Amino acid sequence: MCWDVVDGYTLYLAAKSGEVIARDTRSGTDNSVLLKCEIRSGRLCSTKDMLVLSSLGHGNTRTLHLLSCRTSLALLEEQDLGNGTSLYLPSLDIDMNVGYLCARGEGAFLPFEFRASPPHILPLTQFNTMPVQYACSMLNKLSRDVMEVETAKFYKLTKESLQLITFTVPRLRKEYFQDDLFPLAIDLSSPVLSVSSWQEEAQYKLKKKDLCPGDVKRQSEVEIVRHGSQHSKIQQEHLKYKSIEASRDELFNAFAEQVQQEAGPLEQDMMEGCEDEEWSD
Repeated sequence: MCWDVVDGYTLYLAAKSGEVIARDTRSGTDNSVLLKCEIRSGRLCSTKDMLVLSSLGHGNTRTLHLLSCRTSLALLEEQDLGNGTSLYLPSLDIDMNVGYLCARGEGAFLPFEFRASPPHILPLTQFNTMPVQYACSMLNKLSRDVMEVETAKFYKLTKESLQLITFTVPRLRKEYFQDDLFPLAIDLSSPVLSVSSWQEEAQYKLKKKDLCPGDVKRQSEVEIVRHGSQHSKIQQEHLKYKSIEASRDELFNAFAEQVQQEAGPLEQDMMEGCEDEEWSD
């Protein structure tokens, strides 16, 4: 089970029958949806407007389920993760709607992007590490080096060591803050409600934190300036081309007029032709 990260009052549960339940703790009402398969074990995680369920079914089938949860529970898409004896445990970046799956006794990290429009589950590049992990834990977003475009950090526990796993996105201009990858993040460093306020069902607004360092320019601002200067340069080149074209046309017309004045009428223009009735077939 897991709590809704946005409203803080909805509790999600998954039953072995394949039923996923959303329980409003204020009213005690339930909203549910039945999946296509039964579940031996599973793990639920909540994003801003979607619910992620990783399940292990009969026959060791592993499946990733994505459900909408803002208005009512509804299954959006399912992704087959292949067979295995260990359940894939999801870790979510709720601001970017990106999830990472890893399982005990395996060395693979399976990243996915979750989207409101089809395809709802978009697989990203799989990352394989050795040796296999006994456990994995995603670090807080504040621990990432945004200027190195680090999108996720994990501690991986193996039989003999604790390893740091870092996910990065390749970017050429690292001197700028990549604000398309790092939106305003939900600030989880402090609670937004006290226990008494939560019990009184008080309304609240999530705190957001800007991850951009104070002395760094944003990539979007640089793109606007660059595109604006390029547009101005194109306009200047266009006007220059038009002025060259106009000057050339003016010069050609003046030259043709001068030639015609100096040469006078052509000889054939002064000749008289034959009458129409003189023509024969």
